Amino acid sequence: MTTILFTCGAAAQAKVELERKTLTIVVGEAIQIRAKGAEGARWESSDAKTASAYQNGFVIGLKPGVARVRVGSGANDTAECAVTVKEYNAPLIDPATLKQYDDSRKFTVDGRVCYGSELNGRRATDPAERENLEANRVLNPKPVNKEKDREWEVAPNTEVYDGAGILMGTIPADLKTDDGRMVPTSKFNFGMSKVMNGRVFLYGFSIRIKPSDALRKILSDEEKVGGTVSTSAWVPLDSVVEKETLLERVGVGKVSLPRLPLEKKSFRITGGNPKRYHTEHGEVRIVKDPTAEPVPSHYLRRPSGTVNIIYSVPGFGLGGQSLDSLLVGNNILFRPARGAKVFVQPTYYPDKHPLRGKASPMTMTFIYGAAEVKGVEPVYGWVAKEALEAVK
Repeated sequence: MTTILFTCGAAAQAKVELERKTLTIVVGEAIQIRAKGAEGARWESSDAKTASAYQNGFVIGLKPGVARVRVGSGANDTAECAVTVKEYNAPLIDPATLKQYDDSRKFTVDGRVCYGSELNGRRATDPAERENLEANRVLNPKPVNKEKDREWEVAPNTEVYDGAGILMGTIPADLKTDDGRMVPTSKFNFGMSKVMNGRVFLYGFSIRIKPSDALRKILSDEEKVGGTVSTSAWVPLDSVVEKETLLERVGVGKVSLPRLPLEKKSFRITGGNPKRYHTEHGEVRIVKDPTAEPVPSHYLRRPSGTVNIIYSVPGFGLGGQSLDSLLVGNNILFRPARGAKVFVQPTYYPDKHPLRGKASPMTMTFIYGAAEVKGVEPVYGWVAKEALEAVK
């Protein structure tokens, strides 16, 4: 990880004043610098590859180095911040300090509802944050379609990537605006962002994309509907039309799980075989309710050829969102965390099965660990063991 140190000052005759002289942040984290007299002034970074600056005062660190963020409208009406970006290693958590139990008992930690392990819980949310969210999706206060207030317009031909920075495709213009235009859009999960190849990305939820040539080759005809495929993946922040408005609400970098020491043993993310969990009466469930989701295929190979790393173990009603999506077949390694509880989840027959609601002989095992991708911070979370293949 990386930290940024801001040293702020202004010319003697400057009318623009910044709220503080120094600021330390973690790379990929967005911090808004308040300024007086900056209405209509332009924010610029001398090195946008080191630190990006946005027009509402948000600054995001991208890589080690030095840049100057200038705020103002003229030589005699400016203020500047000297920005230093430094490496920072997030501390590892000792698993012995975690609350974990042999059973799946319910308990709370810092206001979070957990089952069996404090790694397996519902994310705590701030009341002010909830006002801008619907099912963890960020609401748009200025939607282009008043009936689609979770959609945010993006630039034409916006590219979408998996969590390793592999191009998956582009977002088509398939939403009709209130003024009759057809535009590309995306929904965004709160708090989920990452820096890849020197750019800030936000996690787009359940968007349809035109797959890239490489992705099209690995998809079946059933997975492609009308030449598009549904996926959750990473969208460049700078492709969002109202990016400053989104930055005010999206909570960049606020959703993550603890870093733990990792086992030497590693797995390849293969996606497994979702058909193992299908019966002639439909797919089994990971909850007793025979009509409710989730189902095993949500945690194996997705229709877009990806596997999700998730926030919490399914089956406990915790609403654990995916933290990342990685394409299978790219030799991305997943390493289990030492000392983390393993959850073996039962599955149940679906609604139309003669044994509806009863436990099936199939189970799913969820393990906590990290996906290791070159050039990107490890992503910690839960993965179905059935979606992994041990590296010999």
